[in-house]
Amino acid sequence: MTLAISEGIIRGLLLIGQNPVVGGHNTTMIRKALPNLEWMVVREIFENETASYWYKSPEVERGEVRPQDIKTEMFLLPASLPGEKEGTFTNTHRLVQWHDKVVEPPGDCRSETWFFYELGRRLKALYAQSDDPKDEPIQKLTWDYPTKGEPGEPDVEAVLKEINGYTWPDRDQVPDYQALKDDGSTACGCWIYSGVYPANDHNKARDRQPDGPDGPGTHLNWAFAWPANRRVMYDRASADPEGNPWSERKRYTWWDAAQRTWKSKDAIDFVKDKPPDFTPDWSRRPEGMDALDGTSPFIMNADGKGWLFVPSGLKDGPLPAHYEPVESAVKNPLYGQQDNPPAKRWHRDDNPLHEVGDPRYPYVITTYRLTEHHSGGIPTRLVPSTAELQPEGFAEIPPELAAQLGIENLDWVVISTARGEIETKALVTERLRPFEIDGRRIYQIGMPWHFGWQGYATGDIANTLSAVVGDPNTTIHEGKAFTCNLNKGRLHRAYPPHDQARAAIERESQTMHESLLARRPELQAEHKEPGS
Repeated sequence: MTLAISEGIIRGLLLIGQNPVVGGHNTTMIRKALPNLEWMVVREIFENETASYWYKSPEVERGEVRPQDIKTEMFLLPASLPGEKEGTFTNTHRLVQWHDKVVEPPGDCRSETWFFYELGRRLKALYAQSDDPKDEPIQKLTWDYPTKGEPGEPDVEAVLKEINGYTWPDRDQVPDYQALKDDGSTACGCWIYSGVYPANDHNKARDRQPDGPDGPGTHLNWAFAWPANRRVMYDRASADPEGNPWSERKRYTWWDAAQRTWKSKDAIDFVKDKPPDFTPDWSRRPEGMDALDGTSPFIMNADGKGWLFVPSGLKDGPLPAHYEPVESAVKNPLYGQQDNPPAKRWHRDDNPLHEVGDPRYPYVITTYRLTEHHSGGIPTRLVPSTAELQPEGFAEIPPELAAQLGIENLDWVVISTARGEIETKALVTERLRPFEIDGRRIYQIGMPWHFGWQGYATGDIANTLSAVVGDPNTTIHEGKAFTCNLNKGRLHRAYPPHDQARAAIERESQTMHESLLARRPELQAEHKEPGS
């Protein structure tokens, strides 16, 4: 995306709860690309770094960029908090649970549903009289959700009904995805959620009836798990090829020969009346589920079997091998190929990569999350009561490396890569242990990536250091393992003339802090004590 923006391919950007200036990789490149946009819309509960980069970024502070030279038209639209709107949460168990609105959002804050509903209405009005064929999808879009309340919030349950699917044109809810047809008689927003609203008066996401202490423990009447309310996918695999439980004590799904049906404590993830001894009649050229025999539980795979690797679709594989990250302090000691050959690399002047074992960047760095902060930090760094739990950025450094470099706990340090450099406080800790690789000691340091310049809990952006390197299949960036340098000290931050006042305030704050430590020796000792 950043590359497309910098090259003028993407001219407008709509961000919903995203903060790429903190969460993206090689954020210097991101910040320098964003001014190429014609417009950018940020919907957030607070002004984040992406919405404020044009007047508060390091490039602006150094005088490299002037706000008046940025051509982008900026829109910051206030968003509602979860308690200020109704809808669903989906967790990693695939459980879709409904939540109600607790209070009305303040001022002009609106839900995402309201925003997209209003945007759709206005687009339909804008293109209503167009005779251009490419505008027909917008003109023919069904966009008739009922609204309620003063702001005209769309009825989110009506949206969920549409996602579930219904008959057309009667709009009677379909009970599950197996009722969907390809002849135009049904419509469905997303098949995996079909069954979440199986009847006009039943929102299963609202169900809150747990199983009792005697089981079975699958809690099928508590909310809805996609697909088809199955709590464990491929549960046919809990029985052996003959349909008997692998373990009587853990009996979950089994074949009832007397009744010629599968039985389960769960919603069965298999054809309910297909016996274990079923074999397809290949003379009839069966397709889909008809082509799977009765011993093949993995119904989303073409042959119904569990796979150790995929026969097609991936750009690497099929069997695992050890690759070093694209940036590594060592040569691969286990395998002749240094790193993943099809990994996506963008060779650009603003995205330089380190050579293997580059002595200028001898340390390994990893970035990670903190329990106390959420992703880009906006829901936590900008709220005083949560910001104080982790009030500023830091880097974890092993004691051995700290001793070599003369770094003590809470000293300022500078971390640098070919992409950029940042300053932060040192946390000297035994949590990060050195590697012993091929007779060499390799040090690793760690840094949380939540912090930025906005809010109460602030710090330099860790992803200033990382590069844009993509996984060969998903293009997920390799930001958890790369190389860097580390030095004791601080960055020299020269302020442009228009920001001398801010520089003076920061100097005065630092002077007051040093004066307080000088007057209170016990605070100074506490300040330098490891682990404080």
